[in-house]
Amino acid sequence: MILILDALGLILAYRSGNKKPYLQLGWTIAAFFMFFAVMMNGSQANFGWVEIISIILCGIAIILWITMSARAGLWAYMAAMYISLVPLIVDYWNNPQPNMFWLWILFIVPCILAILGAEKRDFANTFVPWGAIVLDAFVAVLCII
Repeated sequence: MILILDALGLILAYRSGNKKPYLQLGWTIAAFFMFFAVMMNGSQANFGWVEIISIILCGIAIILWITMSARAGLWAYMAAMYISLVPLIVDYWNNPQPNMFWLWILFIVPCILAILGAEKRDFANTFVPWGAIVLDAFVAVLCII
């Protein structure tokens, strides 16, 4: 699911005007290698209600992109990204993982760098990194409460 989301985010960011979406490109490459490693290990992909909702939102993002604009598609993409982390958020809510706090804080660093290095500080170049910062900070807090 993360590979699908990251690839869609890369495409939508580029199509909405971000001609150097390095953060999204890095996420997509990393997700591909994680997916490849999981499949090579013989693991099966789990597909439940969260993934179904995320796929539906990805479809909505594509429809909005085609019928309206890539900018409109990015809104549905961001919703899909947030929903895809619901199982992890529930896990951290029920069983905080203080040792994972540093990892989620570390995930914020490339987002900040993407914002600071953006050619323009407009929607296309900064919406996804800002959305990821909010999500990563929220998950980081859940790790310690």
